[in-house]
Amino acid sequence: MRLFIKISIVVLIGVAMIIAGTLPGLSQEKTVRAKIGILVKSGDQIVRAKSKDRLKAGNLVRIYVHPEDSSYIYVVHRDNKTVTLLNMVEQRIQSSTLVLPSVQEFYQVDGQSPVETFTVICSPTEVKEISSLVSAQMPYDRWVSLEKDLLKKGEIDLAQKSEKPFAIAGNVRGPGNAAGGDAFVRELQIFSGKSILIRQYEFSVKKQ
Repeated sequence: MRLFIKISIVVLIGVAMIIAGTLPGLSQEKTVRAKIGILVKSGDQIVRAKSKDRLKAGNLVRIYVHPEDSSYIYVVHRDNKTVTLLNMVEQRIQSSTLVLPSVQEFYQVDGQSPVETFTVICSPTEVKEISSLVSAQMPYDRWVSLEKDLLKKGEIDLAQKSEKPFAIAGNVRGPGNAAGGDAFVRELQIFSGKSILIRQYEFSVKKQ
């Protein structure tokens, strides 16, 4: 009888741990967080881009990504015809900001497409489907479908989201001076995702 009681107690504890998600390999999906922002320069004016914004041909664009934890970072660009992986970096240093194309350069909007879309993806594990873009260009339709699947996967219940701040140090991936003192970087907004973080910017483009 004593042996049965002991076994029962162990079983009950195990069940409780499974429910609580504390057993190894059975933990709840991790919330992925990062500070992300796109800087748009038009002449002497610098603004912080919104997820849906309007650009003009000739505008300059720079992308900032600072993950809370070590992550695979993918930044994908597409217009109305092509899709391109701009960069892939496995962040191993928590206090590191990825800046694309660099802290001294910009991407320039050429006005050839009516829409320019940038998708930032942060994942604790490699997303092999995206990694395939490194060696070969993924068909446009395939990327659009994958992008929708990833956005759905990373959706988080906004009613339960409680953002706690995390600091940005001075390390930056790319040539040039550290970005830690840049006011734009210090004020980057925090975004969250469930197991994977997807942040998409879709810009309509006006020709000059």
